[in-house]
Amino acid sequence: MAPVAIPMFSLRAENIPEAFYKAVEAVWRGGAEIRTQYDRKDANGVWIDPPSRDATVAIEIANPFAEPRYPAIAFSETGKYIAEIMGAKDHLVMPYAELKELIRAGAHAEAKRWPYTYSQRLRAYPLPGGGVIDQVDRAIDRLCRNHTTRRAVMTTRVPDIDSYLADDLPCLGEVHLRCQEEGSGLVLHMTTYWRSRDLYKAWCDNVVGLTFMQQTMALELQRRAGRSVRVGTYKDVSTSLHIYGQDAKHLAGDGGAVKPFLERHDCAGFMAMSMTSAFAAEMLVLPQLARLLEEENTWRFTEASKAVIRDLIDGIGSGRYAA
Repeated sequence: MAPVAIPMFSLRAENIPEAFYKAVEAVWRGGAEIRTQYDRKDANGVWIDPPSRDATVAIEIANPFAEPRYPAIAFSETGKYIAEIMGAKDHLVMPYAELKELIRAGAHAEAKRWPYTYSQRLRAYPLPGGGVIDQVDRAIDRLCRNHTTRRAVMTTRVPDIDSYLADDLPCLGEVHLRCQEEGSGLVLHMTTYWRSRDLYKAWCDNVVGLTFMQQTMALELQRRAGRSVRVGTYKDVSTSLHIYGQDAKHLAGDGGAVKPFLERHDCAGFMAMSMTSAFAAEMLVLPQLARLLEEENTWRFTEASKAVIRDLIDGIGSGRYAA
């Protein structure tokens, strides 16, 4: 009997929609069938959902801003997610001392406010003795001092908090930056490492948001180094890249009522349906950012939070940032 194993795939694509399609194809057709704690059962304890499909997957995207940039599928408001990645909701994160007190009391850290955002862990990483460190600033500083460094790395892991979180353990674990010479300028590459990803419903927004951050890091490195810096490759490694069983009907059909995703589209057809940055900015990202500003009562935005959102609206609208 062959040993039970979770397969590993290595994929390469020119842009984000191509990478998404290839990842869905690889995980759906070749991933291991694995039960998860999210699979539903009926009143008799019989499984309602089929098992998930799961694999360890490394993906290289040659140019994350190549068109089309936005896949023709989304389950969240991407503009609002970009704002979150850039720090618009960092004020919602509970202070380190408060989280530690909840842990000591045996309460779930999620019971009140958020235990983290990716931006908060990268830009205001909590230190046990008090205070924070801006890992993005330190990584860019290292690259300014020596662009060949392999030490421009950032982590989201805070073991003395995360080890006790009931559910909301960060999916993103590390962000690594590398530079290469290109004529008189530099190319900034990014690699991200994830413990777990929902491929069908979350991967696209994750990648659009993280590569937007990659762009802002390239611009900041350019400002500090006094050299042109362009966005290079984006690489994405997931220990568990999965498609949940409850989403299977979208991919495999449900008795003929839904034509399977991989039969409904080939890769070229899926990319043809996907959106350019300019189209997505006008139709989705900028309107969503404007609506986010109007949700002040919901999110209790600080002046710093609103400044992040306004900078995104101005930057994308003026072309300073590519959406």
